Amino acid sequence: MLKICLCSDNHGDMNSINRILSDNPACDYYFHCGDSMMPPEEMEPFISVEGNNDWSYDYPKDRLLEIGGHRIYIFHGTGYTFSKNLMLDKAKSVKADIVFFGHTHSFTDQIYSNIRFINPGSTLYNRDLTSPSYARVYLMDDGKVRVERIDL
Repeated sequence: MLKICLCSDNHGDMNSINRILSDNPACDYYFHCGDSMMPPEEMEPFISVEGNNDWSYDYPKDRLLEIGGHRIYIFHGTGYTFSKNLMLDKAKSVKADIVFFGHTHSFTDQIYSNIRFINPGSTLYNRDLTSPSYARVYLMDDGKVRVERIDL
């Protein structure tokens, strides 16, 4: 089993990032889906992508990683997140079976056309008025995926 710590949209709030790291010292991977508004060196050990507010930092727009038998596409989601069809088309085009994204400031864990779409919400504020959040994603040895929402 692999354990992934997934967060997004902290908008410069380093306290939430430090808390996530403190509460999750034994993750195999740490991913950030953009809008950290922090320099990359301050976001280590997170593997991050660029959000629409990260224009002054050198992050890649997206990443495609093969981990634990899964093909994971990571991006912020700007321009895609309010259209399930656009996100689905993008995921299919890169042959991903899991998509990590941010931007909406709302926790999401849904499956469309056998592709898992996971948004950890925002570590600063969620637009659906729920608590700030992040996710733990477990890639099980049998190929299944388990997602746990963690409220801050």
